[in-house]
Amino acid sequence: MSETPEKVKAFEQDVLLPALREISAAPALLKDYSAEVVARRPSADAAAEELLGELAGVMRRDAGPSLVLTSRTVPDGLSRLAGRYVMTVFYEEDENQVAASPAVMFWMRFNNKLHAFNHRYDNDVAFHYVEDVTREHAFNHVLRSFDFYKIHAFSEKPFPGYR
Repeated sequence: MSETPEKVKAFEQDVLLPALREISAAPALLKDYSAEVVARRPSADAAAEELLGELAGVMRRDAGPSLVLTSRTVPDGLSRLAGRYVMTVFYEEDENQVAASPAVMFWMRFNNKLHAFNHRYDNDVAFHYVEDVTREHAFNHVLRSFDFYKIHAFSEKPFPGYR
């Protein structure tokens, strides 16, 4: 019997979900955004659920918990999906090892399209096994990717490196 389900369960319960709950409860964040931790889909927000479904379809791996951050103010005339940042952790199993990596999706103004970003917790680690992912990895990923969202989501210019 594989240890995989137990490794994933321990990672989610001990590291990932507590980190996402702490992020989602941050008073500074909640001034401008609503937050939802989606331990198991569906999301309470239909538009966020649509984004989560699109992200899962693009990633084509087993999906874990997600974080949904929704801007309290979205400029008029934009897509109904605008103003939502969604992040899901995805798993890749290889025998008795399970790697975890986060992915993010959000709508971008410059071309009126959804953009998905496949990330790593550590750029130097191709397969970051769940037992090696820390709370700090989860925090740092959300901080970096959410900063990117805040800078570029409503910009009329493409983000650096976009072709």
